[in-house]
Amino acid sequence: MRSGKVYGKFRTGDGREVILRSPRWEDLDGMLSFATELVKERDVEPDFGVTLDTVPTRTEEARWLADRLASMEKGDTVGVVAEVDGRLVGNSEVFRKPLRDLQRHGTLGISVLKGYRDSGIGGEMMKALMKQCSEQGFKTLELEAFATNERALHLYEKVGFRRAGVIPKKIWRDGRSIDMVVMAAEL
Repeated sequence: MRSGKVYGKFRTGDGREVILRSPRWEDLDGMLSFATELVKERDVEPDFGVTLDTVPTRTEEARWLADRLASMEKGDTVGVVAEVDGRLVGNSEVFRKPLRDLQRHGTLGISVLKGYRDSGIGGEMMKALMKQCSEQGFKTLELEAFATNERALHLYEKVGFRRAGVIPKKIWRDGRSIDMVVMAAEL
């Protein structure tokens, strides 16, 4: 997968142009800003589903991005980001485990920044990600979502994921437990 490859463009209902593309090294500062905003939101909206709990340093983020780009080059990771007016507003990826028997299966993660949700960005990112995964030989995908995040669960079902089970009390936050819903899709 080539870094920076554009998968598509579309306009949100309020007229903002969204570019869907693969991540690139030049996204480092945007990725760091993205992670910082998610960590801040985690404390304000604990039921949303953000599990990142500390803001990474620039060095940590650079290491993470370098590893991700290298994994994309090898075909072990598929990534799609959403950009609006030069700002990174969505990030998603699917990675495969290094085990031979699991090479056709991927684990998916996705986030869209507050202020950009409910505009179609998440759904379009999911479609682009799933298309790229199919083209790279993935046959099945899985993801986990907080049981309290109905918006996300609805989106995943809308793009073809089905509930496969629940991991009771997986998350412990603010003195209470939150169930995690496991979902899967065939490509």
